[in-house]
Amino acid sequence: MIVSYQNKLYFPIFSFYPETTFGGENLTSPNYKKLSKREDFKSSSNWIIFAPIPYGYNEDNLESLEEGETPPSSPNRKHWLGTDDRGRDVFTRIFYAYRNALSFGLILVFLELSIGTLIGGIQGYFGGKTDILMQRIIEILSAIPFLYLILIVGAFFGRGFTVLLITYGALSWIGISYYMRGEFYKLKQLTYVDSAKALGVGSFRIMLRHILPNAITPLVTFLPFTLIGSISILSALDFLGYGIPAPNPSWGEMIGQGRERLSAWWLITFPSTALFLTILLTSFIGEGLRDSFDSREKAVYK
Repeated sequence: MIVSYQNKLYFPIFSFYPETTFGGENLTSPNYKKLSKREDFKSSSNWIIFAPIPYGYNEDNLESLEEGETPPSSPNRKHWLGTDDRGRDVFTRIFYAYRNALSFGLILVFLELSIGTLIGGIQGYFGGKTDILMQRIIEILSAIPFLYLILIVGAFFGRGFTVLLITYGALSWIGISYYMRGEFYKLKQLTYVDSAKALGVGSFRIMLRHILPNAITPLVTFLPFTLIGSISILSALDFLGYGIPAPNPSWGEMIGQGRERLSAWWLITFPSTALFLTILLTSFIGEGLRDSFDSREKAVYK
């Protein structure tokens, strides 16, 4: 958004400007839509440039209510994908829901890969009693029902983005640890590891500098599919009502809202399409990465 007032440019997206800056009486943030309809903006050199979709994700469509329309309203010129049952713009909420889902997925992927690599690497490299003890603990953790854990943690600490991340991240690394345990166990028996030990290199330095770079292939190939799983689990929890609390936008919550209002087809169609395309395109990227790291695809036989 860009505002030109009395031959000066203002950028509200970067700085806060009180209403008094534009000739108002209050020190609060102005309503720029109402400001653009003021006479000194209509009949002078003052102007405001809005974004193509000038609505917030939790902004009620008061203009339609004033015109006698009741939400949800079907797609139209002002709201390209329509509005929901509170008059909020569906396109804006889909866009912000994508940001929430991608942020959740990427942070969770980082936690999964980091913790899974650390635990699996220690098991695979040291082996013996260390491996057996840690494996028994992992088996106990893997038996914990995730949905019940979400309900219990939510009852004590409330629902929220951070709580979901910590709760799901506390168990989601288990699958990655199995693969990394096998990779480290296989690679520690190679000659270059024995050479590093003979030179007096420490165990954790060997794991970090010599084994991990050669065990990175499973992490890279699993990354897109782990991201898909993270986005899917967040959408499922939001659909069931155990995810990110309202009014934060989420695809699962929007699909659940569409299920309750089947006559408003746009409420379920557009969020479902956004979720489907995100998962589909991410899976294509994952397939491409997996093929690029597959040595059998590059083998040439004569």
